[in-house]
Amino acid sequence: MSHAAEDTDGVSIPLLITQCLLIFLVFYLWSSPIIQPVKVMVVLFHEMSHGLMAVLSGGRVLDIAVTADEGGACETEGGWAPLIVSAGYLGSMIFGGLLLYLSKYRGAVPAVYTLLTLVLASAIFTVLHDPFSRTFAVGLAACFIFLGLIAPTAIGRLFLRVVGTVSCLYSILDIYWDVLASGRAGYVIENDAVAFSSLTGVPSQLVGVVWLSGSAIYFLSILRIIIRQAPGVEPVESGARGNAVSAKA
Repeated sequence: MSHAAEDTDGVSIPLLITQCLLIFLVFYLWSSPIIQPVKVMVVLFHEMSHGLMAVLSGGRVLDIAVTADEGGACETEGGWAPLIVSAGYLGSMIFGGLLLYLSKYRGAVPAVYTLLTLVLASAIFTVLHDPFSRTFAVGLAACFIFLGLIAPTAIGRLFLRVVGTVSCLYSILDIYWDVLASGRAGYVIENDAVAFSSLTGVPSQLVGVVWLSGSAIYFLSILRIIIRQAPGVEPVESGARGNAVSAKA
């Protein structure tokens, strides 16, 4: 008889339950002060994704700013505009998925937090100019240093999973409310999809559907990966164990 409670077709039941509980808690606390700093962090990396794409496409970043009420802006110069405006929602989704994936590996925790701290430090000294954005980024970098180098690894991994989950869900909800829901009467929101539409002629609603579909598929794919048992762990068959004992006898 296989240990079905621990594994079902390679899926770790404890990990599945943990992730489902985490998603439930995130939704339950979505409007609470507990989640708010994480949401502002997601907005920061959303704007930094715009900036990164500007640099990668030959442009440069002039300024990045975030606000306590989850507002954000990224001012760039040059680069390929369609890619730059596409990088916000999708960039924060990819960022969240990577953190979720890396939270699976204990040994990766210090390196992940070190890299995040270095990214924030480079932004603090180059493109974050307003007081709130700089102060928030400095505080966030200090948290990353604590979680990566001082706190127990289990806490660091849990925080990576929380941040990754919030980032992915935030991106999906943002695309829906800012892009798809904004097409209803009474809603007029300037967003990345509208900017992409003005640059390419593709309807913003179609852009939103494509982005939302791709984000949902990506998120579900990452979830499928992280709830699977660790590589090399085989479910134990009690019958096979009994046969081995009989053969030895």
